[in-house]
Amino acid sequence: MSTPTAQEARESPEEGAIVIKTGPVRTSGYALKLRRAVNAAFRDLYKQGRLDPRRVNEVVTELNRVIYEVLVNQYRVPKEAVVNITVELEVGDEAPRVRDVSVEVWERDDILSNNATTDVKRKLGLAS
Repeated sequence: MSTPTAQEARESPEEGAIVIKTGPVRTSGYALKLRRAVNAAFRDLYKQGRLDPRRVNEVVTELNRVIYEVLVNQYRVPKEAVVNITVELEVGDEAPRVRDVSVEVWERDDILSNNATTDVKRKLGLAS
């Protein structure tokens, strides 16, 4: 996949903090997207030897575990739902520390989707 865009990873106004945004992604794919975005954001710090990639991935693994536990086990969010995860990471010695996190969840609404599709087709003169 591609490296994060400016929307997905940016330096925070606070020194030493990085904000990672997954962008909208299905619940079933958030963990991989978050891991890739974090590693892409820290690529230069890995090359400089300022961060240990194994330690960073331990932090990401724990973060993904907690997010999964809350989304899937606690709230039963379906894998088709769309989530947008934002994480603020403080860059420390060898590994980042989670400073803040935000999880937005959008669940599919079949009734609204069907009604919207029908109305758009009707307005475009398409058979429904």
